[in-house]
Amino acid sequence: MGLPQDFSRHVKSSADIVRIIGEHVRLKKAGSNFIGLCPFHQEKTPSFSVHATRQFYYCFGCGAKGDVFRFVMETEKVEFPEALKRVAQRCGIPIPVETWTKETASPERRLRASLEEVHRKAQEFYSRQLKSAEAAPVRELIRKRGVMPESVERFGLGFAPGSGSALYSYLTREGFPPDVLEASGLLIRRESGGFFDRFRNRWMFPITSDTGKVVAFGGRALGQDQPKYLNSPETALYTKSRVLYNLSHAREAIRKLNFAVMVEGYMDAIAVHQAGVENVVASCGTALTEPQVRMLARFTADIVVSYDPDSAGVAATDRSLVLLLQEAMSVRVLRLPGGLDPDEFIQQRGAEAYREQLSNAPPFFTYLAARALELHGKATPEAKLAGLNFVLPYLAKVPNKLIRSELVADIAQKMDLGTGIVWESFRNAGIERRESVEKPPDADRIPQAEAKLVRLLFEDAEARRELGALIEQKDLLPELELAGIVRTVLEMGSEEEAPDTASVSDRLDGRQQRILAQVVFDKEAAPGSLSELRTYIAAVERRRLEKRRVLLQRTIAEAQKRRDEMKVLELFREQRELDKQLSRLL
Repeated sequence: MGLPQDFSRHVKSSADIVRIIGEHVRLKKAGSNFIGLCPFHQEKTPSFSVHATRQFYYCFGCGAKGDVFRFVMETEKVEFPEALKRVAQRCGIPIPVETWTKETASPERRLRASLEEVHRKAQEFYSRQLKSAEAAPVRELIRKRGVMPESVERFGLGFAPGSGSALYSYLTREGFPPDVLEASGLLIRRESGGFFDRFRNRWMFPITSDTGKVVAFGGRALGQDQPKYLNSPETALYTKSRVLYNLSHAREAIRKLNFAVMVEGYMDAIAVHQAGVENVVASCGTALTEPQVRMLARFTADIVVSYDPDSAGVAATDRSLVLLLQEAMSVRVLRLPGGLDPDEFIQQRGAEAYREQLSNAPPFFTYLAARALELHGKATPEAKLAGLNFVLPYLAKVPNKLIRSELVADIAQKMDLGTGIVWESFRNAGIERRESVEKPPDADRIPQAEAKLVRLLFEDAEARRELGALIEQKDLLPELELAGIVRTVLEMGSEEEAPDTASVSDRLDGRQQRILAQVVFDKEAAPGSLSELRTYIAAVERRRLEKRRVLLQRTIAEAQKRRDEMKVLELFREQRELDKQLSRLL
């Protein structure tokens, strides 16, 4: 048994689908709709549309569709009852008592729910342990590193005791079964039986999903223990290439400021956040990946890369540029003076100095030219060629030809080369991109009068009552090209209540779903009136009668050839009746 149906209707009518989807997707206003990059498949041109008043989303690229509950279910990997609860909580609606349990969910969803609970409990445990006597060295390290008490709380920092069984004992007392404990990755099974803690005597950093759920941990060793940083293994809850550290805290600031700052590690992210730059994320102890770039692209297209200046950080910057540029991101690169990483720079020179450096971060091509000159110089033609060969693969990743042309001119000037030489090098290297403007799939041809009819049936109770009765009485559905959609709208709507767009779409086949979405999201749609559509219905009826009359005339001709006079008289009487009906319609 689940939550009552009228409660779900109440929550859905109260929910702001644009705001909730906007937590995951960077949406832009497009007429009366909103569009963005689809979160369900990889794309560079937005094909994902959201209709605020109809509480409906549809992707014209992959066909993903649904209402606010479906979106939460798909993006947060939960069953409907949990999605309903989460939407209600975001709307501030009290949740009634209900009897739904995890046993009604699929095995995969049950495991995810259990792992979420394990990680929540583990984070609480590590946070409490930070106050213990054993954690005194960690607290001293936190103080020396300049981490403020409010940051300890905000980032959920903690301590893993050194005993090797503290977390295991706690989670066992909390009632978690062995298979869930092993699947969490927080514990390691002993060959002799039982478990021991993966993280021991470490400063703990919870890693959260973009929605704020703890999905993994990073642990910094104390003293000389190795490895210095140890991360959770991948689990059913956590794929490291798809998680950005601090995104759950940063995403609102990223949307507001319309750019993100990318740093390497946990401490850099915390230090930059404390410096007043809340739109900061880190690549979670791994090299930046395509899924992470695509995730970030949902929130902004502008990135400042602020990696460490050591050789590893420089190499990471170079790798990240390739991914960011091929996703059409606008990239700047911040190289801090003094060979300092962001955390060290802020500690030594202060938050204001970092913010000033950030505001003056140059575009990526300035960084690339400087790197080429550092590596090869420009004293000889051979040096210039080597520098050019370093830069060209990055320029080739820029999707837009016009922007590439401008960048080529800038690079040529900085490296003291002719623009023509740079273009020639492109061609010789075989890396000049072909323009690949994707042709959108052909839209289905939709009779505009019928599109107006569908929209009016959604919006107007009188239209559903009057036009629905006319269509049914005169058996006109077979004459409509959008017959399947019209039938479903009439079946699911009532005189009092409009049909739910997502529910109507669920009852249609793939082609009809797409046509319905085209009708719903048509930015150029002209409103239809009831009188206009009465006229259209009359025209549809006239068309049906004219078809019948043509068939009748053929039948009369065949009866005359057979000299069947009685049949001819009967058919002529039927023709006169059809003519009267046509006359009335005219």
